[in-house]
Amino acid sequence: MNILEIWLEHDWVIKTLIIATIIVMIIALEKAYQFFKVSQALKSLASIQSVKEYTALQEGQLKDILEDVDSFKKSDKALFNSNVGVKLDMFESSQMRFVGIISTIATLSPMLGLIGTFIGVWHVFEGVGSVGLNDPAIIARGIKEVLIDTMAGLIVAIIAMVFYKIFEYLGQRNILAFEDKLYKLLKN
Repeated sequence: MNILEIWLEHDWVIKTLIIATIIVMIIALEKAYQFFKVSQALKSLASIQSVKEYTALQEGQLKDILEDVDSFKKSDKALFNSNVGVKLDMFESSQMRFVGIISTIATLSPMLGLIGTFIGVWHVFEGVGSVGLNDPAIIARGIKEVLIDTMAGLIVAIIAMVFYKIFEYLGQRNILAFEDKLYKLLKN
Protein backbone atom coordinates (compact mmCIF):
# COMPACT_ATOMS: atom_id res chain seq x y z
CA MET A 1 0.00 0.00 0.00
CA ASN A 2 1.59 3.27 -1.06
CA ILE A 3 1.00 6.75 0.29
CA LEU A 4 -1.42 7.67 -2.52
CA GLU A 5 -3.66 4.69 -1.74
CA ILE A 6 -3.62 5.57 1.94
CA TRP A 7 -4.45 9.17 1.06
CA LEU A 8 -7.40 8.19 -1.10
CA GLU A 9 -8.84 5.48 1.18
CA HIS A 10 -8.80 7.21 4.55
CA ASP A 11 -10.45 10.15 6.26
CA TRP A 12 -9.28 13.69 6.93
CA VAL A 13 -7.53 12.66 10.15
CA ILE A 14 -5.11 10.37 8.30
CA LYS A 15 -4.58 13.03 5.64
CA THR A 16 -3.78 15.59 8.33
CA LEU A 17 -1.36 13.19 10.01
CA ILE A 18 0.36 12.50 6.68
CA ILE A 19 0.80 16.23 6.15
CA ALA A 20 2.13 16.57 9.72
CA THR A 21 4.65 13.79 9.07
CA ILE A 22 5.80 15.48 5.87
CA ILE A 23 6.24 18.76 7.78
CA VAL A 24 8.29 16.97 10.46
CA MET A 25 10.51 15.37 7.82
CA ILE A 26 11.11 18.65 6.00
CA ILE A 27 12.01 20.40 9.25
CA ALA A 28 14.21 17.44 10.24
CA LEU A 29 16.18 17.69 7.00
CA GLU A 30 16.62 21.44 7.41
CA LYS A 31 17.71 21.10 11.05
CA ALA A 32 20.10 18.23 10.28
CA TYR A 33 21.79 20.34 7.62
CA GLN A 34 21.93 23.36 9.93
CA PHE A 35 23.41 21.34 12.80
CA PHE A 36 25.97 19.79 10.45
CA LYS A 37 27.09 23.25 9.29
CA VAL A 38 27.22 24.60 12.85
CA SER A 39 29.21 21.60 14.10
CA GLN A 40 31.73 22.18 11.31
CA ALA A 41 31.95 25.86 12.27
CA LEU A 42 32.39 24.96 15.94
CA LYS A 43 35.25 22.61 15.04
CA SER A 44 37.04 25.34 13.11
CA LEU A 45 36.25 27.80 15.91
CA ALA A 46 38.18 25.60 18.33
CA SER A 47 41.43 26.42 16.55
CA ILE A 48 41.28 30.20 16.97
CA GLN A 49 42.62 31.93 20.06
CA SER A 50 41.19 35.44 19.72
CA VAL A 51 38.00 37.09 18.49
CA LYS A 52 40.14 38.97 15.97
CA GLU A 53 40.94 35.66 14.22
CA TYR A 54 37.31 35.27 13.09
CA THR A 55 38.42 35.82 9.48
CA ALA A 56 39.80 32.26 9.50
CA LEU A 57 36.27 30.90 9.80
CA GLN A 58 34.03 29.99 6.88
CA GLU A 59 31.10 32.25 6.09
CA GLY A 60 28.18 31.63 8.38
CA GLN A 61 26.37 32.70 11.49
CA LEU A 62 29.25 32.10 13.90
CA LYS A 63 31.62 34.22 11.81
CA ASP A 64 29.00 36.98 11.59
CA ILE A 65 28.52 36.98 15.36
CA LEU A 66 32.27 37.13 16.02
CA GLU A 67 32.65 39.91 13.47
CA ASP A 68 29.87 41.92 15.14
CA VAL A 69 31.35 41.35 18.58
CA ASP A 70 34.83 42.33 17.38
CA SER A 71 33.61 45.48 15.62
CA PHE A 72 31.49 46.65 18.56
CA LYS A 73 32.98 49.68 20.27
CA LYS A 74 33.90 48.59 23.77
CA SER A 75 33.52 51.99 25.41
CA ASP A 76 30.81 50.85 27.82
CA LYS A 77 31.30 47.41 29.35
CA ALA A 78 27.62 46.99 30.24
CA LEU A 79 26.57 47.86 26.70
CA PHE A 80 29.18 45.48 25.28
CA ASN A 81 28.00 42.65 27.56
CA SER A 82 24.42 43.36 26.53
CA ASN A 83 25.43 43.19 22.87
CA VAL A 84 27.15 39.83 23.43
CA GLY A 85 24.05 38.55 25.23
CA VAL A 86 21.83 39.62 22.34
CA LYS A 87 24.11 37.87 19.85
CA LEU A 88 24.00 34.68 21.92
CA ASP A 89 20.20 34.91 22.15
CA MET A 90 20.02 35.28 18.37
CA PHE A 91 22.20 32.20 17.95
CA GLU A 92 20.02 30.24 20.37
CA SER A 93 16.91 31.35 18.52
CA SER A 94 18.32 30.15 15.21
CA GLN A 95 19.36 26.81 16.71
CA MET A 96 15.87 26.19 18.12
CA ARG A 97 13.94 27.55 15.12
CA PHE A 98 11.14 25.17 14.06
CA VAL A 99 11.89 22.74 16.91
CA GLY A 100 8.75 23.98 18.68
CA ILE A 101 6.68 23.05 15.64
CA ILE A 102 7.92 19.47 15.88
CA SER A 103 7.05 19.46 19.58
CA THR A 104 3.55 20.75 18.85
CA ILE A 105 3.01 18.04 16.22
CA ALA A 106 4.24 15.41 18.68
CA THR A 107 1.77 16.66 21.27
CA LEU A 108 -1.27 17.08 19.02
CA SER A 109 -0.96 13.95 16.85
CA PRO A 110 -2.31 11.45 19.43
CA MET A 111 -5.18 13.82 20.20
CA LEU A 112 -6.01 14.11 16.53
CA GLY A 113 -5.91 10.30 16.24
CA LEU A 114 -8.35 10.03 19.15
CA ILE A 115 -10.70 12.53 17.56
CA GLY A 116 -10.70 10.38 14.42
CA THR A 117 -11.35 7.32 16.55
CA PHE A 118 -14.33 8.92 18.28
CA ILE A 119 -15.79 10.08 14.98
CA GLY A 120 -15.27 6.60 13.51
CA VAL A 121 -16.86 4.86 16.49
CA TRP A 122 -19.82 7.17 16.16
CA HIS A 123 -20.18 6.13 12.51
CA VAL A 124 -19.85 2.45 13.47
CA PHE A 125 -22.67 2.81 16.00
CA GLU A 126 -24.79 4.63 13.43
CA GLY A 127 -24.24 1.69 11.07
CA VAL A 128 -25.12 -0.79 13.79
CA GLY A 129 -28.26 1.22 14.50
CA SER A 130 -29.39 1.07 10.89
CA VAL A 131 -28.21 -2.48 9.95
CA GLY A 132 -28.39 -4.15 13.34
CA LEU A 133 -26.04 -6.68 14.91
CA ASN A 134 -26.74 -9.42 12.36
CA ASP A 135 -23.25 -9.32 10.77
CA PRO A 136 -20.35 -8.96 13.22
CA ALA A 137 -17.88 -8.75 10.30
CA ILE A 138 -19.25 -5.32 9.40
CA ILE A 139 -18.67 -4.13 12.96
CA ALA A 140 -15.16 -5.64 13.02
CA ARG A 141 -14.21 -3.87 9.77
CA GLY A 142 -15.56 -0.61 11.15
CA ILE A 143 -13.60 -0.97 14.40
CA LYS A 144 -10.45 -1.80 12.41
CA GLU A 145 -10.81 1.38 10.39
CA VAL A 146 -11.44 3.37 13.57
CA LEU A 147 -8.28 2.11 15.26
CA ILE A 148 -6.13 3.14 12.28
CA ASP A 149 -6.63 6.80 13.27
CA THR A 150 -5.36 6.17 16.80
CA MET A 151 -2.42 4.11 15.59
CA ALA A 152 -1.46 6.71 12.98
CA GLY A 153 -1.63 9.49 15.58
CA LEU A 154 0.67 7.57 17.90
CA ILE A 155 3.15 6.74 15.14
CA VAL A 156 3.37 10.37 14.04
CA ALA A 157 3.76 11.44 17.69
CA ILE A 158 6.62 9.00 18.26
CA ILE A 159 8.44 10.08 15.11
CA ALA A 160 7.99 13.78 15.95
CA MET A 161 9.03 13.32 19.60
CA VAL A 162 12.22 11.48 18.63
CA PHE A 163 13.20 14.29 16.24
CA TYR A 164 12.22 16.92 18.81
CA LYS A 165 14.40 15.41 21.53
CA ILE A 166 17.36 14.93 19.15
CA PHE A 167 17.18 18.52 17.91
CA GLU A 168 16.64 19.92 21.39
CA TYR A 169 19.77 18.09 22.58
CA LEU A 170 21.89 19.10 19.58
CA GLY A 171 20.70 22.69 19.75
CA GLN A 172 21.53 23.03 23.44
CA ARG A 173 24.91 21.35 22.91
CA ASN A 174 25.78 23.79 20.10
CA ILE A 175 24.58 26.79 22.11
CA LEU A 176 26.63 25.86 25.17
CA ALA A 177 29.74 25.06 23.09
CA PHE A 178 29.57 28.38 21.25
CA GLU A 179 28.83 30.36 24.40
CA ASP A 180 31.75 28.73 26.20
CA LYS A 181 34.16 29.40 23.32
CA LEU A 182 32.95 32.98 22.86
CA TYR A 183 33.55 33.83 26.52
CA LYS A 184 36.99 32.20 26.39
CA LEU A 185 37.83 34.26 23.32
CA LEU A 186 36.59 37.44 24.98
CA LYS A 187 38.65 36.68 28.07
CA ASN A 188 41.78 36.64 25.89
